[in-house]
Amino acid sequence: MAATLSDDPRSATNPLFNDNKLKLGVFAFNGNGPVMTKIPEQYEPTWRNSLDVAEQADRAGYEAIVPYARWRSFVRPNHRSGNVFDSYTWAGAIAARTDYTAIMSTAHAPVVHPLICAKSGATVDHISGGRFGLNIVCGWFGPEFEMFGGEGILNHEDRYAYADEWITCIKRLWRDEGSFDFTGRFIKMKGAMSQPKPIQQPFPALMNAGGSSSGQHFVVKHCDMAFIPAVSNDDAFIKSQVDAYRKLAWDEYHRPIQVWSLAYAVHRKSAAEASRFVEYYAVEHGDDEYAEDFMREITRNAQVIPPDLQKQMLRNFKAGYSAISLLGNGEEITDRLIRLSRCGLDGVVLVWLDFQEGVRQFNGQVLPLLEQAGLRAPYRPANAA
Repeated sequence: MAATLSDDPRSATNPLFNDNKLKLGVFAFNGNGPVMTKIPEQYEPTWRNSLDVAEQADRAGYEAIVPYARWRSFVRPNHRSGNVFDSYTWAGAIAARTDYTAIMSTAHAPVVHPLICAKSGATVDHISGGRFGLNIVCGWFGPEFEMFGGEGILNHEDRYAYADEWITCIKRLWRDEGSFDFTGRFIKMKGAMSQPKPIQQPFPALMNAGGSSSGQHFVVKHCDMAFIPAVSNDDAFIKSQVDAYRKLAWDEYHRPIQVWSLAYAVHRKSAAEASRFVEYYAVEHGDDEYAEDFMREITRNAQVIPPDLQKQMLRNFKAGYSAISLLGNGEEITDRLIRLSRCGLDGVVLVWLDFQEGVRQFNGQVLPLLEQAGLRAPYRPANAA
């Protein structure tokens, strides 16, 4: 069963639908990022720094740039975790300065009206020339939603019921030429319409990280990419997640789906040296308040984290958002990515303690080896001399 439809019309403009066996992205550098540490040598999320990272990824032929959405900080009002650029305006600006990579936005469905999301997404799609993608978040951080004056976060099942109505409306706004009325349990619209339509049809690329049963059903019904939570580095566990998603998508909707996950990379001369550095920044100097607050919210709402993994995940959150670890030199990191590809992953979004240094190290030390391994075709920018 193929990961994507080979004749998907969006492949003409959006590299998320290309033929590379292992696709690459960069995640969460529109803010302080997912590393929870207090050391000073971490990434500083200025506009110039984030543009630099995006341009490095674009010139190297990455498939995806994925910002995250954050409306407030953890721990306290002035905590660095709240220092995050808006994902739509940031994506539009990045799209204007890049040529190849898909530029995504992340939207919290309960607080972004479908009309706003549809028009904003179509605008970025036009700025980028048909490279927009949407990462859908159904809600998990209660204090954020309370700021918007409603009743707070919905219960788990209602979150996905709401998201189903929400993305159904957005798809119609992107596709329907006329106006329409919509009356659902949560959303009501009269004479709804949105112009311009996206360049990509029937709609831009969609991603969601649903892990529960209802979340997985939402993904396989509506999305092109399933983003699986990296709660274990075990290959057999990762493969079981991938296989389960593919089977569900095919059995329920007879459609293929890409499966992606998150990885944090630490480039050193050896995996042992990289592990020692992780111990330094994540354990000896980890931001424990941040990690504990974050973990408290995650475990309060999520249904997919086994209890015996929670202690390990607390450390891993500080190391890199509880992602899959890529540790060591170029050969060691490449070998791990080859194994992840064999597990069935179609793509990996990357994070680093210092995105600017990390993306350059990855491009120099790992990308050529991935090409040699046959996981990626060599990329040459169209405007290269």
